[in-house]
Amino acid sequence: MGEKPPPDFAMLRAVEILASMHERARTSENVPPPPLDRPVILQSERIALQVGTTQRADVERNLGVAFSYPARGWHTYATKERGVRCLLSLFYKSGALVAAELYVPRSDRAPALAPRDFGGMRLEPGGVHIGMPVSAIPSTYSDAAGGPGPVVFDRAFEARFEGGVAFAMLRKGTVERIALYADARTSLP
Repeated sequence: MGEKPPPDFAMLRAVEILASMHERARTSENVPPPPLDRPVILQSERIALQVGTTQRADVERNLGVAFSYPARGWHTYATKERGVRCLLSLFYKSGALVAAELYVPRSDRAPALAPRDFGGMRLEPGGVHIGMPVSAIPSTYSDAAGGPGPVVFDRAFEARFEGGVAFAMLRKGTVERIALYADARTSLP
């Protein structure tokens, strides 16, 4: 009467298999995804930003002169993205765009710039935008190999392309930062 039923060997084996799969994934090297066949662009109805191609003069002609934030060399604008106040920070080398970040500011020291409507910024291909749920991240993005650490964001996805990488960074299952960075190994202007 006090005897336990014999263990379910099929269930034990399934648990062993799942545990070994998890251990392999945890200890395996994070390998970047294969590159896309075209560049990723941060675009809206108003402007398209492409690392290595977009010129500072063109951005300023379209968006105006930016505020220097978060550090010297960054050029920042405030925008409203799907009802959320965001900052768009751009970095140039020899006049060409080498980094672009659109993000929900987390610092209480972020500049109190008046947000402007840039027409809904998103990473293309894929339509990745601020506020997007993790379940909607397209298959062209994979878990980030390196890149943003888990200090601020729970998860990060990336899409690589010739000359750069795009990231979508999430907190609590929602995209809060999208970014484009030129590959430092390429010959930018």
